[in-house]
Formats: sequence, structure tokens, C-alpha cells
Amino acid sequence: MAGSSHEVYVTFSGESASPVKHVRAYDASGAKKGRVTPDYDELRGMTLDTTGRLYLAVANKSVSQVLLFSATVNGDGTRDLVATVVTPATSPGISHPYGLTFDGPGQLFVSSQDTNCVTGFTIGTQSPPQAQPLAVATYLSQNFPKNGANGAFYAGEYVASVVPIVVQGDTPPAVPADQGGLSEQGLAAALPVPGSPAAAAQAANTKKHSVRGVHATPVALYVVDEAANRVGIYDLSTGAFQGAIATTGGTGKQDALDDPVGLAYDPAKGHLFIGSARNACIFAYHEGSKTLHLVAHDDTQLAKVSGLAWTPAGTLLAGSRQQNAIVSVDVSSGAISSFVDGLKDAPECLLVVA
Repeated sequence: MAGSSHEVYVTFSGESASPVKHVRAYDASGAKKGRVTPDYDELRGMTLDTTGRLYLAVANKSVSQVLLFSATVNGDGTRDLVATVVTPATSPGISHPYGLTFDGPGQLFVSSQDTNCVTGFTIGTQSPPQAQPLAVATYLSQNFPKNGANGAFYAGEYVASVVPIVVQGDTPPAVPADQGGLSEQGLAAALPVPGSPAAAAQAANTKKHSVRGVHATPVALYVVDEAANRVGIYDLSTGAFQGAIATTGGTGKQDALDDPVGLAYDPAKGHLFIGSARNACIFAYHEGSKTLHLVAHDDTQLAKVSGLAWTPAGTLLAGSRQQNAIVSVDVSSGAISSFVDGLKDAPECLLVVA
């Protein structure tokens, strides 16, 4: 990566004895450059729009929101806050947000762990900018009936949950897993009838931390369904479920996704990289051949692999929450080398800023 001018932005889990609560920047060699934003509780996903403005998910449950920062970087490396563009008032589906991604037309998609769904927005041109929810995905609105008078999908909902989460009195329709619904940790093999007391009790007592990373490519919207050990594939125009990525077809420990979290994309080769936290693997899914293969495995360096990012130099960066480190992965050979070691907090999400 020598000679490259890109930077790497990192958010952290915030769970260590010395939590890092701001976006931190490193140069292309892994040298620390410093903070990019003020401190917030539970920072997660980041993305850039076509003008270079930074969008940042704040996942703290009391203030779930997406913040917008300037494209201009100040002399000290910081960016100025422009606006709070997405909150639960924009859509009740925003609760404990995790992943952010833009598609080609400039629509922002946000995954939210506690509603277990993905919602989509357009960003207005007014000053300060505000987000407006997209129409509910036509695949959802046309195929799944409402659950009674208040049973509407959240505003802008694009990918739904197998067990709807009640927010502000609304209970969205249930979407079965085989039709693209996102699973939840702790679900039994046989789900209760949607809308029944058993379903409500299960939803109330289940950890709703399934949906993780999201990434829009020119081909599809990819959504990490952590609890189901798969990455769902959705049509960007309609939200239609197009299947899921889960296994290479083999039967070994390193042949299947196991607690996937982060995503990254190589546009030149059409490879979607997927971090698999429990078996310390990184996989690559080829959009053309629709095949999955193992890129790298290391029980130490990739332990609890979290955020991924693709660099202009053609290498993959991966965070390890267990090692408090970021590594560089040669995706051709699977060789792993250190990028940043000895972090005071566990890296959560990564973003390359060229």
C-alpha cells in the first residue's frame, strides 16, 4: 500500500476498559492519524456518498441515528457535522442501526439490529439535508398482508424480519426466511404462528441482533443475516429475495459461513467478501459465477473477524475483535499481515476513504 493516499476510518465496539467513541483515521501504512468525529456512544457503520460526505451510524439505543459529516476534511483531520439525517422519527425501523450503504442512484440503506430489518431512504437537497423513506419494497407490499389495523411495514422497509418487532404500536407482517425474512438469535426451528401470544413472547425475549452488514453493488443488495449464517441477496429495484449465500458446498468447518458480520466489495472482479466470525474465515462470493470460496482462515489473526474494507491497492482489510487489531489480507494467496496492532478497543466497522 506504499504510495497510496487513501485513509482507513475505523469505528470501535466501545466495550473495552478504554473505549474509543469517535471515528479514527489511519493512513495507508497503518499509522494513526487521529480522530475524524467527536465522541458518540456505539458508533457502527460508515459510508460515503458520491460527493465524499461521510455518513455514520450511532447505535446507542437511546439516540439511534445516522449522522452526516462534510466531504471537506479539516487541517486536523476532522470533519464537520452537517446534519442528523435519519432517526426513529424518520422511520420507526431505525433502532440500534448497524450497516450503511448507498446504491448507484444514491439511495441509502440502513440495517437496524433491534427491529431486525433494512430500511431505505433518499437524501434531500435542502439545507440541512434530511432523509425521506423510500416506498416500502414492492416485493413486501405485494406479497405479505397486513396484520390487522396497525400491521404495516415500517416506512421505507426493504428487508423484513421473520418475527416482527412492535414499534410505536405497529407490528409489521412476518416474512418467512425462505422468502427473505431475517432470522433472530435464539429462534426455535418451528416458529410460533405470527401474531400469536407465543410469537409476541418469543420476540420480546429474543436477542434482536441478527442483521449486520449491508452492501449494495451494481448487481444486488446484500444483507448479513447473522443468526441464519447466511447473506441474503435482494433485488435493488423491488426488494425481491433472490436467494442466499451460505456455503461453498463442502462439509468442513471452513466451508460455511458461521456468524457472518462484515462485507466488502471489489468492483473490478465482482467479488463480495464476507467475514465469518465464529470460524475465523473470510470468504469471497463471485457475482458472475454465483460461487463462494474460502479466501483466508486463521484462528488467531481472524478471531472474531468484524469489519472489512477493500483498498485501492487491491488488498482486503479486516478487523479482529478478539485481537484488537486490523490485518491486511492478500486475497490471491490468503496471506495475512499486520496493519494495526495493539488497539485499545475492538474494531467494529472499517471504511476506506480514497
